[in-house]
Parts: sequence; C-alpha cells; structure tokens
Amino acid sequence: MNNITFVGKTVNSEEAKEHVHGDFDIIFFKSSGTVKESGKSISVEEGDVAIIPPLTMHSVNAGNAVRAVLSKALLPVKSTLIIPSENADEIRRAIESALNHFLKNKTENNGVLSAYGNLIAALTAAYAAPNGYSPAVAMIMEDIDRHIGDTTYSLENFIRTLPLNYDYVRKLFKKETGVTPHAYLMRARMERAKTIILSGVTNRYSNYSVTQIAEACGYSEPLYFSRVFKKYYGAAPSDFIKNNLN
Repeated sequence: MNNITFVGKTVNSEEAKEHVHGDFDIIFFKSSGTVKESGKSISVEEGDVAIIPPLTMHSVNAGNAVRAVLSKALLPVKSTLIIPSENADEIRRAIESALNHFLKNKTENNGVLSAYGNLIAALTAAYAAPNGYSPAVAMIMEDIDRHIGDTTYSLENFIRTLPLNYDYVRKLFKKETGVTPHAYLMRARMERAKTIILSGVTNRYSNYSVTQIAEACGYSEPLYFSRVFKKYYGAAPSDFIKNNLN
C-alpha cells in the first residue's frame, strides 16, 4: 500500500495530452503551470503540489515538474487537490528524495520508495483531513501530526479538551479511520521510525542512534520504543536496520 511505482520529471508532450491512470498522480511543480480536469483548468504556482486521484481524466502543462505515481493509496481525495507551496514543504522533500532513490536503483530501493510513499500519503491525508473527516476527527489527526515527535505529548489530554464526550469521540474516530486515536498515533510514529531507518540515516556513515530515532518519534524511553517497534514490525530496530540496509 502507498507504493511509489514511478518518479520522474514530467514530459510535456505526454502530460499535456488528456489521459487517465489507475493510481494517484502526485506532481511537484517547480514552475507555474496548469492542471486540466474534465475540461476545468486549475492554475498552479511554483512550489505547489497537485494530488490527482485515480481514474481522473486530466492533463498537466508545466515547464518543470516532478511526477510520482502512488499505487494502492487510500487518500481522502476525490478530485484534484492543489496543496499550496507554503503547506507542501515536506511533501516536496519526500518527492525529491524518492526521485534520487528511484534514479539510483529501481530494484534495491523498493523499501525506501515504499517508506516515502507512506510519508507522502500521510502528509496528504493530514492536509486533506478537514475535507474527508468530521471536524473532531480532523482536529485529532492534525494534532497528532503536529506532535508526533513530542515526547511530552498527551493525546488523551487533547481529546478531553474537545467539547464532546470522550468515549463518543473515540468511537467516532474509530468509525471514520478504522483504528482508535491511540492506535493511529502509534501507527504514525512507527511509520516515521520506519521512514527514518529506510532513508539510510542509521547506517554506518551517520551518527543517528536508536535513542535518537526514538526521540524523533516521540518516545523518551528507547527500550520501550524498541519493544513497540518489534511488536509492530516483528524485529527490533537494530535488526530491522541490518535486514534492510545491509
């Protein structure tokens, strides 16, 4: 799920023609351009990111852009979504990093591309949440995204600040997302940990340790983080690093 199957620069002669895909098109515009969807023209500026859902007839006109194809993604995007440059920094960085990995080795970096795909999907879902979820659920998702690396963060305290019954909010969140708020937080933190590891920052050429990864993912106790990680991925962080980077 959320696998990046292609990353590359757009080809004007091909992208300018109306076409349709079975996967999400994620396009990072390095210059101004347009996206046409069902005859409607949408202007984009330098730095914007367009999220084009599957089976959408569209064309892209851009002097300089990078296109990523996201396969089997579950995103709350039903029509072309333009994320303005001021909100798209992390997605742009993920796309460019994925492009570098894709160009280096299309086979050996599949795990890395999957990690970047998960990151792009998570960032897109967080941005689009107000349009796809109820206000209470969207607020929780946005708060989790803001505090994912905060070791002092209390999700329970935040939920209790909402002007709704605590149990009702938990049930509503699970109904709309399929998991409880705390399970959603853990999944987000584990996906961040996996992304950090698969990006290569924990290899022998860097100074990052399991303790630092734990802190970056909101865990003050590295041993507890390691237990959660092993339960989630079936291997301790150190073993996961060896299995995926050696």
